[in-house]
Amino acid sequence: MKKALFVLFVLFVSLSFALTVGITQIVDHPALNQVKDAIIKTVKDENPDVEILFQNAQGSYQNAVSIAQEFKNSVDIVVAITTPSAQAAVNTIKDKPVVFSAVTDPISAGLIKKFGKNDGNVVGLSDLLPVNVHLSLLKKIFPNAKNVGIIFNPGEQNSITLLELSKKFSKDLNLNIVEIPGTTSSEMITSLNTKINSIDVVYIFTDNLLASTMESVAAILNENNIPSISGDIELSKQADSVIGFGFDYYSLGLETGKMVNEIIKGKKTSELESKTMDMDALDLLINLKSAKKFNIVIPESLLDIADIVLR
Repeated sequence: MKKALFVLFVLFVSLSFALTVGITQIVDHPALNQVKDAIIKTVKDENPDVEILFQNAQGSYQNAVSIAQEFKNSVDIVVAITTPSAQAAVNTIKDKPVVFSAVTDPISAGLIKKFGKNDGNVVGLSDLLPVNVHLSLLKKIFPNAKNVGIIFNPGEQNSITLLELSKKFSKDLNLNIVEIPGTTSSEMITSLNTKINSIDVVYIFTDNLLASTMESVAAILNENNIPSISGDIELSKQADSVIGFGFDYYSLGLETGKMVNEIIKGKKTSELESKTMDMDALDLLINLKSAKKFNIVIPESLLDIADIVLR
């Protein structure tokens, strides 16, 4: 009898102290799924007893808020992938660690005050794209292009940040940014069809709504022979972009998982540094089939350093 009570006691204690990590993600997308998968692997490899819950907001900010409210009472550590999910978590949860990942501009999004260490319960990793490098590549590959279309959701702070950076750097390259906004997939498609004849090339960056609308967007671009360059490798593949230059999102997830492990070990979020992913985590993709379609000769200097060449 005593032995049975002891076993029950041990089981009770074990269950009482088992940690739960809740992962919230705004939308289903290959790059974001890589982040999630890498986080789960990193945490489970080091902490096999930790329970991990995952919820997808299906592209809805209101769903992201509902997930945050549920996680507020049901998990010990929250991991929020993308800006909308992170904003929902940070605005809702004040008394437990929130780790953000794949967030373009966490300062403008109101998640943290500065990169480095911050007071409070929030820490994480940014995937701010090198917009100046992207536009310089675009100018090099498409020297005669003048009007650059940017398809974005004005409701996403990450996209607003990237749009403003694009406007800033385009001036020095003598490029004109053509804004193609849409707050829903149908609005985005309508906006693209309306402006399709006024653009020479499209610059695709990490907009969550665009990612979920990419199949339709790619079809329109192909029908109208509009080339693209992308700041995301997976979106580049979907859109048949001539060039893709974006982060390896699995690596981003591994680094985020390490941050979660530090918190599980007992570190406070205020003891960890929020930072941007290193440039060496960027991959270069070149699609030679798309290049041939648009009569573009890719310089050997680029081919020599490409991580992925699609033929």
